[in-house]
Amino acid sequence: MSTVFFFFFLILNSCYAFDAGFLDLKPSVRKDEDTTHYEITVCALCRVTIDYLQSVYKIDTKYLEVKFNVTNGQCDKNLVYDIVSILTNSQQIGVNPWQYATTIRTIASSNTKTDLKEVFKSESHFDSETFLGGSKLVMKRYEATVDSVLKADDYDQARKTFGEMLHTLQDFYSHSNYIELEYTSPSDVLGQRLFQKEEYAPVDMRTCISCQGVDCQTKPNLDVNILKNKLLTTGYFIPKGLGTIIGKKPKGKCSHGGFFDGSATNEPIGGINKDKLDSVHGHLHYQAAEMAYKATRKILNEFRQVIGDEAFGLFLTLKKNLNSLIISIDTACSMADYTELAKEISINIVKQYGQLEYAPHNYILITFNSNKAEIMVNSRNPNDLTIAIENLKTCEKKNSTDGELYYHSLVEGLKQCEYASVIYTFTDSIAKDAYLKHQVRALLRNKRAVVYSFMGEQIKRRIFNNIDPLDENNNDFDFASISGGLTFPININDRIVISEFILRRLEWTRLQTIFISKSKSISTRFYVDSSINELYLDISSMGEITNINQIQLRKPDNSLYILTDNVIHSKHLYMWKILQPNVGVWSLITGNLSQEFDYDIQIHSKTNRICSSTLQKQFESDKDSNGYTQLTTEPLIDSNLIILTTCENVQYTNVTISLIDQFGYIITNYLPFQSDQLGILTNIRIPQQQFRIQTIITLANGEKIQRIEKQVISPTIFTIELNDQPYIISQGETIQMNYTIKSALSKKVTVRLQIIDTLKIISNDGIIKDLTFINQTSGMSLITLSKDYKEKLITDLVIFTITTQDNQTNKYSYENDEIVSVYLETNLASSTKTINYLTISFLLLNLFLKETNH
Repeated sequence: MSTVFFFFFLILNSCYAFDAGFLDLKPSVRKDEDTTHYEITVCALCRVTIDYLQSVYKIDTKYLEVKFNVTNGQCDKNLVYDIVSILTNSQQIGVNPWQYATTIRTIASSNTKTDLKEVFKSESHFDSETFLGGSKLVMKRYEATVDSVLKADDYDQARKTFGEMLHTLQDFYSHSNYIELEYTSPSDVLGQRLFQKEEYAPVDMRTCISCQGVDCQTKPNLDVNILKNKLLTTGYFIPKGLGTIIGKKPKGKCSHGGFFDGSATNEPIGGINKDKLDSVHGHLHYQAAEMAYKATRKILNEFRQVIGDEAFGLFLTLKKNLNSLIISIDTACSMADYTELAKEISINIVKQYGQLEYAPHNYILITFNSNKAEIMVNSRNPNDLTIAIENLKTCEKKNSTDGELYYHSLVEGLKQCEYASVIYTFTDSIAKDAYLKHQVRALLRNKRAVVYSFMGEQIKRRIFNNIDPLDENNNDFDFASISGGLTFPININDRIVISEFILRRLEWTRLQTIFISKSKSISTRFYVDSSINELYLDISSMGEITNINQIQLRKPDNSLYILTDNVIHSKHLYMWKILQPNVGVWSLITGNLSQEFDYDIQIHSKTNRICSSTLQKQFESDKDSNGYTQLTTEPLIDSNLIILTTCENVQYTNVTISLIDQFGYIITNYLPFQSDQLGILTNIRIPQQQFRIQTIITLANGEKIQRIEKQVISPTIFTIELNDQPYIISQGETIQMNYTIKSALSKKVTVRLQIIDTLKIISNDGIIKDLTFINQTSGMSLITLSKDYKEKLITDLVIFTITTQDNQTNKYSYENDEIVSVYLETNLASSTKTINYLTISFLLLNLFLKETNH
């Protein structure tokens, strides 16, 4: 095996920190097993949640206090669901049980993903004595989290950034000599300030002496002067076999240690990491884990104090306010009637607001035409939405033959909405900004948002001529269908129907999807469980639905549900709400409908059984790390991945995981390889077609729970990686972002790389590059922060998307994307300079490319 090829093996396998441990959770504290990043984070979050419920809601938490016992940074992982159970049964006004478990997973998995995205950044792990860079990264991400809450009201981004920050904070205790120096409480530096030079060993100072084997765990291997002066140090990590390329560690310095650390065999031999029990300082693993837990709890309490109890409750999703309601309206002249429709819809929403148990967190209104797209209001007060819409001016600009800035409006909304939000768009013009559609798709997946497109009659006529309603040049997918939403025409006579349609979705995060299909006909069975108190059936089409009596909906006893009763409809949408539906197997047949058009069929339920399934990427087991973390990009065709399914508070006997195509039919069925109270793990092989993940769980009493994920997963043969994350940029600086694009094909391919950022620091419309290569290619993109930057936001999201062109149609199809954060230093005066983040990974990727081309 060549040196470079071995390095690539290392890229996939080496995660030198506490174990990622995403799925290594057990119902009880384990003896003689490693503590993971995921466990430490979950335990600390549970602890501060219990404290919050006691102090703010005055909820009796004696049962939780008895169960809560942290040992070695581990606690009973059933605590998450115990907390959910207490929230569900609480009579306290304002408590929200529905998203807590998801929020805990979001924060904890953002922690573990750092080992996947930032594996070669020493600062992200406090390796190689990067005390200044590591403490700066912790502080910057902590500040960015605070700003996301207090300045941007963006809790979704705050949770992800906070989780990333926790990884570096926790690594400090397993990678430094803080434990060996016998400190008994967490550092007061991290998250508050930068380390000062007098606090850590200078570059020319010896920090370790050699040790081998068990001697490293029984005899101190820190230099006597380090111990005497209580100076901090961390180990150097140099991948085995790459010392000639990277260089050796400085003379006399400690090594990280472990199987893959090439520096561990250079004097001083050994290492000081405490990542696992079998690490070189594994005898201190539990002490490091316990201190990391205390530090995590400490910074969570500090964060609560800074942002206040109200905001902290929202951060943990303990408040009843959940997602965002976004309305985007085309203000061109032909939309005048639709603006009036939107006004009536919003007024109706406000009237119903007081009756809703789980109203949106915030209300966003966006307007767009051929010249601009802008947010008119972003408020927690629904009345502000109504006032803004009442004051809308239509005919700001005549309809443009080139179209309107439809995708710009979606970008604006997705930048500021919460996780799992709902977007409603009103337009009757084509989109002139199709170059942004793939970036919008990336943001949709990142936010798990759902789009509903209400279209005017002009667009409907275009459809009948086989022209894409929004984009006649780039038609490779329908946003609404991909996200789990719908697209259909409306007119001003549909106001009652559309108002009811939106009102039913204001509590979107409480709705669980049972079935989704887009086809000309369907014959399917679906299961209704006893937790469902309301069942919603929606059938829509771009063509008029004229023969609804041809649809058959049968109850579990095989009797017909009369669809002509209890129906609200327009020409293109029929909706039924079935209260207290019968438990058992229902069937739906639409084969007798007109075959001229496709029909979108969606079945949702209002339930207290919240289930979810996500794709997971495995960290290959090695000497330093194992575990799983959520996949954040589209999966590779024919790759082997894992599905993690969680379903709260259920006791089951059997589980079937199915991959479902867009027509509603099964591609493949799988059985889990592991299941317990914390999750269901299923090995799958990624198919060549788009799919959704469906779960059917059989309970002990024979009852079945059926759920399906809303968003479509689109397998690809292309990947894009940015392994030199994270990025921090000061005013007046230019930084370099290095990317690698890989193809599963062993032939020449051409892709289009598009790069945009949400704060438009790169440019208003981003960067486009056409790249031709075999197997893989690497490159870079520069981003400069102006000295005059004065915006309040300090986190910029940069979106890299890959598309391919069909030579016959000249249309571009989405392949994959990657979203990365750039943290802005806006309070530092700086002369213009370029910071090159050309890291080890980028150099070696180029070396590997050269070897594979020889």
